[in-house]
Order: sequence, then structure tokens, then C-alpha cells
Amino acid sequence: MYAADYIDITINIINAVICLLILFFVVSSEYRKLKRSRIFIRIIIVNIIGLFVIITENLFNIKIIPENTFLMKALIIFIPLFGPVILIFYIELIITILKEKTAISKGAKIAAYIAAATCFVDIISTIILLPVSMYYMTDPSHYMVLRELNNWLLFSRFLSFGCMTIGVGLLVAYKKYLSIRELLTLLSYAVLPIIAILLELFLWRLTLINFSITLAVLIYYANIQSELSQQIKQKELELTNSKVSIMLSQIQPHFLYNALSAIAQLCDEDPVKAKKATLGFSRYLRSNMESLNDKGLIGIEKELEHVKGYLDLEKAMYRETLNIIYDIQAGDFMLPPLSIQPIVENAVKHGIGQKEGGGTITISVRETDNEFLVSVSDDGVGYNEDFVTNTKTHIGINNVKQRLKEQCGGTLEISGEAGVGTTSVIGIPKTKA
Repeated sequence: MYAADYIDITINIINAVICLLILFFVVSSEYRKLKRSRIFIRIIIVNIIGLFVIITENLFNIKIIPENTFLMKALIIFIPLFGPVILIFYIELIITILKEKTAISKGAKIAAYIAAATCFVDIISTIILLPVSMYYMTDPSHYMVLRELNNWLLFSRFLSFGCMTIGVGLLVAYKKYLSIRELLTLLSYAVLPIIAILLELFLWRLTLINFSITLAVLIYYANIQSELSQQIKQKELELTNSKVSIMLSQIQPHFLYNALSAIAQLCDEDPVKAKKATLGFSRYLRSNMESLNDKGLIGIEKELEHVKGYLDLEKAMYRETLNIIYDIQAGDFMLPPLSIQPIVENAVKHGIGQKEGGGTITISVRETDNEFLVSVSDDGVGYNEDFVTNTKTHIGINNVKQRLKEQCGGTLEISGEAGVGTTSVIGIPKTKA
């Protein structure tokens, strides 16, 4: 027995553990839903199976597992099959990623089919030729010996090089559509195995192919993590922008003008109410600015406090034509900031504000077994053409829907009837302990 057998076992066990961990993290992430990720998962699984087959063969070599001629033959036949299978998935991965970037030419598709066909030929030739080249003998270190190994091995390596060359050619041809990181990551699947094969020529009996594949898998996983990190940053930026757009829509110049005009009028009519409205206006502005710093969720109590500040200002402007009812039967849960206020604003402007004689807005909070429900209803004009086609309104509502979904898995449902009113219901699922 050779020390290389022990080195192989150690390296391959480490490779298998690394691949199992990567497989777990990829399958557990949202990234698994992408087609490219499903192909990557297949590559990992095939590599893991190949590693365990090699480890088993190594255990035979060092006589940890009792001699079994049939199983040894099966293992020796299976070991070379995993490389071509991984190469098929590798070509599929390249084509899938390129299709996400641009249209693929007919020539590129033909090249991909040729590469896949080359791998299939490699698989078939291995199944047919390898058993013929194998015989059993009693040997102090190895049970199976291959006759005419060089001819079969050279033919298999030639086919593998051909497939990898086509893959590299596709990447080079479409490199302008790939980032440097993506290009280097995909090239590693071809370059690293080639380096491993060349090293094996000088390090007899030390197999490095699976190590090179595992290293390529690790590089690709690192690229995934980098992409996810960028996506998270992009979502945070979009979230901040959406909150900014909502805040700006709330404190437009005409809203500020109307609010200050209403407060100025109250100064003559009712100084006490004017003072209350001024303090409410101050709290409202402060709350808007604070909401920009709230990157996570906030308590329902804080969100309702902001809503009340907004409605106090609207009440100062609409006077007796705006009635407000609060029906708070639940609390102590979290939701994204500025979730309720845009909905209330729509109820005021597109519901009560367009109804002759005004109306009532009812804000209720209750809970069920599975979720908390925040309802904003009005008895205004209900759905109308202006509400449906108002781009600005839809931007605000879509921002709320998006943030509810992404930050807490929440939902927003809006229903209404012309001449009757509109009801908007936010659903916040209860977190399981």
C-alpha cells in the first residue's frame, strides 16, 4: 500500500465535507430557484457521489474493506464516469448563464451539442472498454490492475479536453456579456481540471481531478455569495428609495402649504387647536425623517402614532368633513415603516376628499390565529377611473406591497365599490416560535 492512498482518502473526505456544506447552503437559500443554481446543485451532487466512490475504492486499497472483486470492478468502472457527467452540466451551465445575458447564436448551440456528445462518447467508451482492460490479481497493495491503461486513458482525456476546450471557447466568444468575476469563475471548471491532470503526470497515484472540481465548486459558491451580497445591497437601496419617494409624496409643497394655511386659520379661530396642530405638524415631520433611518421593522404602535400625526393635519384642513375612527384590538407586532400612512393618505385624497360632504375613515387592528390584520376603510367614492390610472398612487401602493412582502412576508389587499367606499387590509403573518 502507498502513502498516496491515505493522502487521497484525506483529501477526498475533506472535499466531500466541503461539497456537502455548500450543497446545504445553496439548497437552503433563495438562490436555488434559479435554473443556473439547479444545474450547480446537480454538479455538486455528482461530485459528492464520485468522491464517496473514490473513497470506497481507496479503502479497498488499504484493506480497510475486505476484498470484493465484483465491487472493485464496479467502482473502477464508475469512477471515470463522473467527470464527463459533470462536464455535460458544465456546458449546460455556461449556455444557461449566456442565455440570461444575450441571445445565443446557432453556432454556439451546435458547439454545446458537440461538447455534450463528446462527453456521452466518453461515458460509453468507458463502460465498454474499461472492463475489457481489467483483470484481477493478488498484489500486496492493489487488487485490480488495468491492461492497456494508457490507450484508454489517453482517449478519455482527449475527449475531456475537447469538451473543456469548447466550453472555454464559448466563454471567450461571449466574454463581453460576462463580468470578470463570472468569466474567471466559469473558466475555473475547465482550467483547474486541466492543471490537475497535468500534475497527476508527475505525481503518480495521487488523484487531483476531484480536488480541482471541488475547488471550482467552492469558487462558484463564493461567486454566488458575492452576487447575493450585491442583491441585498441593491434591495436595501431600493427600499431606501421607496421610503424616500413615499416620504416626499407626503410632504409635497402643496401639502405643507395647505397644512400651514389651516394652522394659520386656526390661530384666529381656536388658538388651542392651532397649538395642538402645530405640535402635531412637528411630530409628523420628525416621524417622516426618522422613518428613513428605520432599516428594519418597527412596532405597530409607532406606525400608528405617525398615522395619527398625519390625520391630525388632515383633520385640521378638512374640519368636520373628515371623521376618524380607531378600532385597535391588537398590538405588539412589527411591520415596515410607512406601511399604513400611504394607504390612509389614499383613503383621504381619493376617497373622502372627492365625496361631497366628506365621510369617515376607520382604522382597525385585530389578530387571528395566523396573522395580524390592519384594515383601513372609508365610505368615500370608492374605486374610480382616477384612482385606477393614477401612476403616483400605484407607485406608493406598490412600494408598500413590495416592502411588506420582502421585509416580513406580509400582504396588501384592496377592495372597493364605486359609491360605497374602499377597504385596504394589511396582513402580517405571525412568526413561529
